[in-house]
Amino acid sequence: MIGTRTEGGKAVGEDAPAGAPLRELVRDGDRLFVGTGAGEPHTLIRTLVEDVLPYRRDVELLQVAVGGREGIVDYPDGRGHRLRLVAGGPRGIHALREGRARGVPASMGTVDELIESGALPIDGVLVAGTAPAGDDAGAVGPGLSLDLGRSAAAVARFRALELNRALPSVRSVGWLDLADCDLVISTDLAPPELAPSPVTDAQLRIGELVADLVVPSAALELGVGRGLTGVARALAARRPGLKLTVHTGMITDDVKLLVESGVVAGPSPDDPKAGVVATVALGSAEFYRWLDGNPAVTFVDSSRAHRLTHLTRLGDFLAVNSASQVDLVGNVGALSWAGLLGGGGLSDFATAGAHSLGSVIAVESRNRSGRSRLVPRAAHVQLHGSLVTHVVTEYGVAHLRGLDAPGRAERVIAVAHPGDRAELAAAAEVLEGAG
Repeated sequence: MIGTRTEGGKAVGEDAPAGAPLRELVRDGDRLFVGTGAGEPHTLIRTLVEDVLPYRRDVELLQVAVGGREGIVDYPDGRGHRLRLVAGGPRGIHALREGRARGVPASMGTVDELIESGALPIDGVLVAGTAPAGDDAGAVGPGLSLDLGRSAAAVARFRALELNRALPSVRSVGWLDLADCDLVISTDLAPPELAPSPVTDAQLRIGELVADLVVPSAALELGVGRGLTGVARALAARRPGLKLTVHTGMITDDVKLLVESGVVAGPSPDDPKAGVVATVALGSAEFYRWLDGNPAVTFVDSSRAHRLTHLTRLGDFLAVNSASQVDLVGNVGALSWAGLLGGGGLSDFATAGAHSLGSVIAVESRNRSGRSRLVPRAAHVQLHGSLVTHVVTEYGVAHLRGLDAPGRAERVIAVAHPGDRAELAAAAEVLEGAG
């Protein structure tokens, strides 16, 4: 593992192990932002955990741990180090449940504002990048992850970069220059992959119902999750007349399908050259090859992807997301980490959608264990029902906009699994009587 320190844009100490210069940069009490998902700086994370944290105290690690190897959750216990997650994948959620990590109860847009303003100080960043899709030899491309990295790098005392030749080269907003990096290491570690999931009949039916809500020229935010597995396929099947743009957080193989089928035509209201605007990507090896140098896609940071001041300028905006649980008035419930996560970009996109074309929550009526995803009352509300205009299951669409609580409950019950409707109706009567 070879590290390269830079001073004034000039490389020095090229033969030094990366652990030594990174240890010089990290101080006791620092808060470090670590790059996201498939664009994680895997080698820098390993160096931090093995060669730096054992020699430092009270270091806080901040990450959006979705879509990657989530290696940071293995940070060493003791010495007062803390792990904070804006969002978590499977291993991150497990760490939250065990108390080894804490969530950040704020959306992506809010966290970006806090970082930029200095209310959430960032002392250092550990990020991965690659050569950009363009002619600027001194610039660094974001590879597969930008989101909070741009704001964090702008305010940090130091910037450590893992220049990974295996990451795709993508068009992006200006982010980072090599001359501004205090530590640069070179790797060629292939990013983690996620193959597209098979689509069940229920998921395809949900996709068809969601597709019916999409107007021909919408700016579409398409989240990820089991309830959305069939949406891209359904939209691709209805491509005549659709000229969509995509403005979202994470893009996957679904976006490749939408672009190749002609459903996404651009230009985006946010970019005159691209039809897809996103902050991170996760998908198959084929998807990464498609992404490399593709002019249809632009990566932006969270100030453009998630902040409401920007989203409200996109025109006809439709937010489509999935959830683990929805209650009778449309509240989206969090899982068992007791609401300590902000839900990533969910509330940002849902708020913008609720004030435009709509905010859709699409779920399978039952989870894998056979329990209803539609519940009487969400224990921990991740998204308030006032920001949900439609709930979609394989049994139909519940149009909630403008309805009072009893009206919402009636519509939600109508799209529940038939075997759960009587129990939900009885719960609705109890809740109405108690209200």
